[in-house]
Amino acid sequence: MTQPTEHPGDLRSLIAGILTEARALLRTELQLARRELSDNAARAGSGLVLFALATLVALVGLGALATAAILGVAALGMPYHWAALIVAAVCLLAALAMALIGKARLSTATLTPKRTLKQVKSDIDAVKEMARA
Repeated sequence: MTQPTEHPGDLRSLIAGILTEARALLRTELQLARRELSDNAARAGSGLVLFALATLVALVGLGALATAAILGVAALGMPYHWAALIVAAVCLLAALAMALIGKARLSTATLTPKRTLKQVKSDIDAVKEMARA
């Protein structure tokens, strides 16, 4: 049984086609990575906004704590200071919650373009498999 022989021109055109397809695939993957990084940057921006809000609420809480201290010293037992302490505690708890949510949105794990990296690895494996065949 004879095997068909490949012409050098056919092999060259096959390799050229594979390289052209690989370049197009790489371009597409880079566009996807840019889009995913842009989405992640928007998420990071919202995390920064939450940190700014947490700072503002914490400042309000510190102001309320200062008010509570002043009222506590001046009134010596008047119920106003307890009200101010409750407001301050609630403000500080809200600030803590916002800071924790903001931190979670800024973690490197959430900013990594996971889908694109997985797809690029899959594409590399496919190109290697095609090269072996």
